[in-house]
This record gives sequence, C-alpha cells and structure tokens, in this order.
Amino acid sequence: MRGQLQALICLGSLAAFSFPAPAAQAATAQACRVIAAKPVVTKGVVRGTATRTGCTDQARLRVRIQVVASGPDRVLKSGSKTVGTGRITAGVQCSPTPRSYYVVAVDSKGRSSRSRPVRLSCASGGGFASSIETEVVRLTNQARAKKGCRPLIHDPRLHLAAERHSADMGTSGRFTHNSSNGRTFDQRIKAAGFSFSSAAENIATGQPTAAAVMRDWLKSSGHRANILNCSFTHIGVGHNAKGPSWTQDFAAH
Repeated sequence: MRGQLQALICLGSLAAFSFPAPAAQAATAQACRVIAAKPVVTKGVVRGTATRTGCTDQARLRVRIQVVASGPDRVLKSGSKTVGTGRITAGVQCSPTPRSYYVVAVDSKGRSSRSRPVRLSCASGGGFASSIETEVVRLTNQARAKKGCRPLIHDPRLHLAAERHSADMGTSGRFTHNSSNGRTFDQRIKAAGFSFSSAAENIATGQPTAAAVMRDWLKSSGHRANILNCSFTHIGVGHNAKGPSWTQDFAAH
C-alpha cells in the first residue's frame, strides 16, 4: 500500500522534581554524612537523590545531576533544601542517546559525596517506547545532525500524545490530524501534560518500517521542515500496527 503523509505546525520542560522526604530519627547514634545515590531512569526521567543522614543540625543540602562530557562535565539539573536528616531528588528528561550521568551531593557544612557514573538512555531505561518508535527518533536525530541541529529528546508525554493518535487512526481508519474525539494535535499535546511555545506534527500511514516512513517524510517539504527545525527540543513518536499508522509530535518549551 502506498504511504500517505500529512504535516502541521503550530506556535504556542525539562521537567525537574524535588521531593524532600520527611526527616527520620536514627535509632542509634551515627556520624552525620551526605550520600549521593547513583542516578536511575524512571518513565523517561533521569533522577538523582542526595541524602543527609545521622545529622542533628540543619544545613542546606544540594543535589546536582551531571553528565560526563568532553571538557568540563555539565550540570543538567540541581536543587537544594534545608534539612536535618532528609533527602532531595531532582530529575531531568533523559536523552535517547546513551550518556553517562552521575549525582553530586553537598551540604552547606562542607560534606559532599559523588555517585559512580551510570550510562543511561530513554531507549534502554525509560521503557515507554517500542524499538520501532525509538528507531524513528534515532533516524530523525541522524537527519538533524546533518543540518547541525541538536538531537531531540524523546519525551514520554509527547510519546503518549503521538501514540494515542496513531492508535486512534489505526482503530478508526481515519487519516487526519484531528482525533476522532475532535482534539487537534496541539490539544492532544497539552492534554498529555507538555507545555510548549511551539509544536508541530507529522503523520503517515502505510509505511512498513521506520526507515520507510522517515524516507517518505524527508522527501516531503512540509514534513522535512518539521524534522529539521532546529528550534524544536523534544519529540514523541507513536506507531500502531494497524495501517501501519505513524505520528511524530515535535515541541519546544
């Protein structure tokens, strides 16, 4: 079956989290110390936790999520809170490209700790995207790299919006940017919880593989413009076997 394409663009984060836990009283006396837990990925977010334990005094505890880079390592997210014994967690959207992250914990009394680096990615640790959806993201970023654009982050909220629309097109047999419930693509993105300043959507049906749909999108000027728009920072890809149906949602905060 011959593939079909449609594209739209509309003008209108990294999400960060801080979850201080209740202070816990130690059953036995212990030295005050600061601990940086190794980072983990949950639902597409790299999370790092700093803990201050065995402390009777109050101090400002700071957590930083850093990524190993050529040259100075970059701080991707940080947060702080005044605690006695307690913890703080920060989170940042992970990249589909594997990267080495680590966590640094430090308090205002000079205590510090650093976790070991852990290699993480949305594709391997997020668990929200299929292998074929992840491949579309990889091919999209490959095309963007040739133009000098930064890679897009596969965001779980945009993925949800795209996945729902591909499922809707596959189930209903419709081929349109409007869902069967009447929602437009920008409304679907907002409903999934992603706040944006600009957004766009590519849809397609009939292409059997990620390579095939990307090839068709890149041959079309409108779809290609969305893919190669360097101002976009995030992407969500949804695939449904019926059709097959494909959706790419792009956005920037």
